[in-house]
Amino acid sequence: MCLIGEKAKVNVIAPHFGEEPCIQGHNGSGAVFMSGCNMRCIFCQNYDISHQRNGMDLTPEELGQWYLKLQEVGNVHNINIVTPEHVVPQVALSILHAAELGLRVPIIYNTSSYDSLASLELMDGLVDIYLADFKVWKPNTSKRLLKADDYAETAKESIKAMHEQVGDLCFTGDGIAKVGLLVRHLVMPGKEAEGAEIMKFLASEVSTDCFVNIMEQYHPDAHVGKRRKRRRALPAEGEEKSSNLSEDTYEEVRYSDINRSVTSEEISSVREAAMGAGLWRFCDPPKHDGFAI
Repeated sequence: MCLIGEKAKVNVIAPHFGEEPCIQGHNGSGAVFMSGCNMRCIFCQNYDISHQRNGMDLTPEELGQWYLKLQEVGNVHNINIVTPEHVVPQVALSILHAAELGLRVPIIYNTSSYDSLASLELMDGLVDIYLADFKVWKPNTSKRLLKADDYAETAKESIKAMHEQVGDLCFTGDGIAKVGLLVRHLVMPGKEAEGAEIMKFLASEVSTDCFVNIMEQYHPDAHVGKRRKRRRALPAEGEEKSSNLSEDTYEEVRYSDINRSVTSEEISSVREAAMGAGLWRFCDPPKHDGFAI
């Protein structure tokens, strides 16, 4: 399913400036983008990395040495391991190896939250910051869009386990995240009611002090909006044939219901639900020159 074997396949290793301000800071987050994934989200915003086998194969020891390069040469604020769910054993060994070599910066586990509790138990004590997605709420939505009908139940268990390990997000004096949980929710077209349920869960079963990033950058990607040819049913006797396309096929836009950007109303709806549930720590642009804490 994940397309990866014994060695971790890594697509990109570099300082990254596309994360939350408290994660990327001034010098960038030390991003390590793993190829492959244990899900198949049809709208994946990193489709070329997660759904394809692109990159270099690295042993845990080689991976740990790259962490040191990011720290010493890149001067990054943290090591940000992106989509590690399917290579947890290799990641655990790489962190231990890097620690022996002198790694000092925090480790970020950047995950879809489709994690097993056994994997998270292995990460306990190795990870400083959990950067966790919570994508959708309903089983029929996750089955259709993520190809994992048990996603929400798994994510609920996973996020609670993450919070038990590291607690609410804490910062250094200059506003850089140092330990804790940060939950992301990508607002989806027409799915704001599911987003509201996710916010209620975070407030009631995780913590009202949970640091949340309600993201608005969804765009049709991967399989969304692609054209697919379908067989047209033969016309009944005496019925005219269509001349728009060929006589026996027509084109269908895949996942047309989410083939658009989200609206400001949808984003506001999720934000209002979060505040109504008691959440108050959001990833908003700061009203000063520092970072949002």
